[in-house]
Amino acid sequence: MAMLFPWATREYLLWEMSLGMIIMYYNIAMEIKYPKPEKEKTSMANMSPEELKRIREELHATYGQIG
Repeated sequence: MAMLFPWATREYLLWEMSLGMIIMYYNIAMEIKYPKPEKEKTSMANMSPEELKRIREELHATYGQIG
């Protein structure tokens, strides 16, 4: 992950970020590195803040608060 995000060292990930944040950045990095074809373009980087908030609330309801 440090190849796409130079600030994401092992120590920073371990001590400063929650598991949810690490997974979010990993998913964004994979979408950048391996983009989907144009017709299937639904990535977190392209979502509106309202859509991201709705998804986050659904995940909190399902799995509870992390971090």
